[in-house]
Amino acid sequence: MKIIQLYSIVNIYLILFVVSLIDAKLQCDEVSRAFKKKESVEYNVAKKCLESYPFNAKYAAKNIDSALHFLSNYYVFFDRAKEKSPSGFTYQPVDLKSELTSLRKKTFNSDYDFLTALRNILFKLKDGHTRINNICYQNFIYDQKLSLYSVITTDKEGKKKQIIYVFNDKLDPSNNDCEVTEIEGKPALQTIVDFANDRIAYSKDLGVRFNMALAPSLNAFSQQFTLRGDLPETSSIKYNLACPKNKSSTIERKWSVTFKDGFNAFSNFCFDINNITSLSFNDNFASSGKVTKSTPSDKVETLKSSSENLTIAHAKKVAKDFYLFDDGKIKVGVAVITEEKQELDDALTNGFQKLKKRGAKKLILDMSNNGGGNLKVPLFLTSLLLSSKQPNSFPTDIIIQNFIIQKIEKNFKSSGPTDYDIYNPNYYLSFPSGKSFKNASEFIGSRKKRTSNLYLNALSSDEKKLLKSTSSFPWTSDDIIIITNGFCASACALLTLFFSEIHKVKTIAVGGLLDTKMSFSTFPGGEVTSTNFIVDSAGDKFTDLPDANALILTIRESYDMDINGTVKDVLEYSYKPANYRLYYDEKNARDPSLLWLEAAKILNKKA
Repeated sequence: MKIIQLYSIVNIYLILFVVSLIDAKLQCDEVSRAFKKKESVEYNVAKKCLESYPFNAKYAAKNIDSALHFLSNYYVFFDRAKEKSPSGFTYQPVDLKSELTSLRKKTFNSDYDFLTALRNILFKLKDGHTRINNICYQNFIYDQKLSLYSVITTDKEGKKKQIIYVFNDKLDPSNNDCEVTEIEGKPALQTIVDFANDRIAYSKDLGVRFNMALAPSLNAFSQQFTLRGDLPETSSIKYNLACPKNKSSTIERKWSVTFKDGFNAFSNFCFDINNITSLSFNDNFASSGKVTKSTPSDKVETLKSSSENLTIAHAKKVAKDFYLFDDGKIKVGVAVITEEKQELDDALTNGFQKLKKRGAKKLILDMSNNGGGNLKVPLFLTSLLLSSKQPNSFPTDIIIQNFIIQKIEKNFKSSGPTDYDIYNPNYYLSFPSGKSFKNASEFIGSRKKRTSNLYLNALSSDEKKLLKSTSSFPWTSDDIIIITNGFCASACALLTLFFSEIHKVKTIAVGGLLDTKMSFSTFPGGEVTSTNFIVDSAGDKFTDLPDANALILTIRESYDMDINGTVKDVLEYSYKPANYRLYYDEKNARDPSLLWLEAAKILNKKA
């Protein structure tokens, strides 16, 4: 009798389980039909689809186990993350082991809710390199067809005030440049600050995160308040506007929901996900979305925001992303660099040569909205513009587990200087000499600590040839100034910090919070990689995350140093505010060349 009863109970649970899967498919069918027609869907429809994937405790435990293993053994800031934030930064300490372990004790209404809780733990690190993504959930795009920006104004009494304005309303352009007084009944400025503090994970500096919440000055990596990659908390947002001619109004803007790469991607990534989260741990999932690469990279990907309504009226274009203007006395060149790609080395060199040929006596490097890229490019640009003297980059190290030592020794014997592998000493240079490692032990270190000896990145042979064939430029560090909106990330951060710290190049941060110092760069961690890449490279036998999810993390840490090569603190946790500040106004937010004019005044000591 007990056996029959038990069998009946099992059948009931099986029926309920199957019904939950059918419900998930039904809830997502409406989304699928809309995407097939290339239409957006309403917020509530997308929300039901996302929350229809059933929570599976076994599957959740597998994710937690894998995340904890790889973070505790390879994430270079695992212990440092527990410490109080340095002065100037705004974030909370995170005990990854404790917080991840606590997730085991919780149950969730859906798999989406579980993964959101897991992601939120990593978000608190404010390390743009480190996060977990689901191939379905994080490909939804939530857009209000509206962007905002912040300006500094001066009232009749001469007091400065920070105000939020509408930058671009695609649905009703008459709202452009209206002041946003309140958002959901709260003061608009404070609402944006709170959002930047709580919901944006790409910088430890609140001022940089504030900029990222709003409209861009150039290109991408901004507008995150009204263009999101995670399901918003509400289906719409109310904005109270104060427009010219005493016109005031309230608009309620709903989220327009689409999917990155459209219907086919949604069908592949979101319908098959039921087989991952509920039925099995299928290791043959067709397209995992995990990071793979064959070169050292330090680039972050985010949603691309619009750069519409931007003009460059006060500088002449001399090449793609290179400009020239006359400030009244001398010619000033501008290089707009938004990523670090080795394929662009020739274009960068040619652009600088054209500025030199046109008589540019001063140089502005606009590095705003730069998500980073190849780690060799900062070395190349340093050698091209300033000096190739070693060390010409910040020293780095990596965590080495005991079982990896044999792999490193094997790589030293069998791999060459062009064979990229995190654990190939021949690919790197010894610090501070800048020479090749003599043996594997010199790279590995004494083993008195978990990390390797310090080492440097190396230029490629093609870059060395290009540098040798390029005549020198006339600019010294005193002739160069860097301007960014704070989002100069990863490889860009390593480049600008090296220019600033070692070569004393001046820096300007634009935007941010009024009368608050702001960083000109963000998360200079060292190098980002994925767990599946670690499994392949290190030979770690621990089971990777289920293929629907991808964990990427900072695997190398860069260290600050002084001009004499004396190593100081880890760069990721070193607060480096810009030398100068500029703020956006109604004009320069749409024309970055106005900011370049101000930068030239600072460069020429007129400001």
